[in-house]
Amino acid sequence: MIRLQDIADMAGVSRTTVSNVINGNTKRVSQKTIDKITAILKEQNYVPNMGSMMLSGRGSRIIGVVLGFTYAHGMQSLQDPFVGELIGTIQMEMEENGYYVMLIGGESIQNVVDIASKWNVEGLIILGYNEEQYHNLSHRLNKKMILIDAYPKGAYTFQNVGIDDYSGGYQIGEYLYSCGYKKALFVAETEQDSDYYRWMGFKQAMEKQGGFCSRSRYIVIPGKRNLRLRKYRELLPRFLEAKALAFSSDYNAIEAINFFFDEGIMVPEQISVTGYDDSVYASMIRPKLTTVHQDIPQKAHVALERLMKLIQGETLNELNIKNPVYLVKRDDMLPSYRTMKYKSPIWGYFHVQKE
Repeated sequence: MIRLQDIADMAGVSRTTVSNVINGNTKRVSQKTIDKITAILKEQNYVPNMGSMMLSGRGSRIIGVVLGFTYAHGMQSLQDPFVGELIGTIQMEMEENGYYVMLIGGESIQNVVDIASKWNVEGLIILGYNEEQYHNLSHRLNKKMILIDAYPKGAYTFQNVGIDDYSGGYQIGEYLYSCGYKKALFVAETEQDSDYYRWMGFKQAMEKQGGFCSRSRYIVIPGKRNLRLRKYRELLPRFLEAKALAFSSDYNAIEAINFFFDEGIMVPEQISVTGYDDSVYASMIRPKLTTVHQDIPQKAHVALERLMKLIQGETLNELNIKNPVYLVKRDDMLPSYRTMKYKSPIWGYFHVQKE
């Protein structure tokens, strides 16, 4: 196995200089030397001794990603497209910059404290924590932290990277209203955080022309899939009357479209459906899903960029970063084709699309 001294000999520098570059202590090292050593490290596939790095008290080059919830939509959280894309982007970007990513289950704050301390992580990206959980953790763990999509009751007292949920909800509401769906319903799994702000934007857009959007149009569905499907069936007459549903996530929107198909309900002819997030599956389902696009890789990039600044001792005056969102119109809103419905003695109802 190649040694630190071997790398130093190849670069024509001291062992200490190589060690400083590996550990990020590069204030007194020229960029030319940093690039030279970095190229040799990659070429030789050098792997630093993590144990000695942690014992030395210097940076471990480990970034912890805390996942504050085990389940999303009733399935393992990493199966959720949003969570998977966010964590995958963090992992790729960190590795490109010579860091390691450690995924930490965050439902137990003590578990986060234990793991982050033992591995001497340099900082934490936290997904799924509320204000109380953050303050509890920060009082017990002296690490730099950036939260993702956290919503305090008052002003922000911590670093957060999110999106303009209100604007996204407004854009969906405005679009549905313009399509004639003035009684559209808003469907979400919770009445708080991002779901609530998206609802408030939706409500404001629905009331733009002087109308009234009552709280009864905010439909809360269960977190478990079997209970959600039961709720969809119970609410089907109301859904058909409203003619349009704005879901707070693509996952629930796509699930509902599949449910309607199984029930013989045509989308968008009988019910139009919109989502939120613009996940990879939004353009794969048929009809394609109209949704609000948020740039998940950009959210991960901004969070990491700000975390690294904190680790390097910089002060960040702005506590909450709101990344913009925009509406993506696809073909599920208004009937753009004729759909003929047939019944098979084996498969039941199925649809044949005709231009």
